[in-house]
Amino acid sequence: MGSSPRFNKYGIEFGLGKAVTLRSGYAIKFDGKVQSYPGREGGGSIDLEVILPPESMHALESDEEFMTAACLSHSYHLF
Repeated sequence: MGSSPRFNKYGIEFGLGKAVTLRSGYAIKFDGKVQSYPGREGGGSIDLEVILPPESMHALESDEEFMTAACLSHSYHLF
C-alpha cells in the first residue's frame, strides 16, 4: 500500500483542466501493489490504483458482484 493523503494530487493545475485520474510511475509498480489517493470527487472518496497481472484483472472485471460493489458511483476507469 502506498501514497499519502496529505498531498492534494488533483489540486495541481497545469492549464489543461483538472486531472481525470492518477497513476504512479512505472519504476515502482509490481504485482499486488495498491496506491490510494484522496478521491477526485472529494467528500472522503478514495481513488485506488491496483497493480495486478492481466489474468487477475480480467477475472475481477468479469466478476459482476465485484464490479457492482467497486463501482457504486458508476464512475470507474479501467486503464
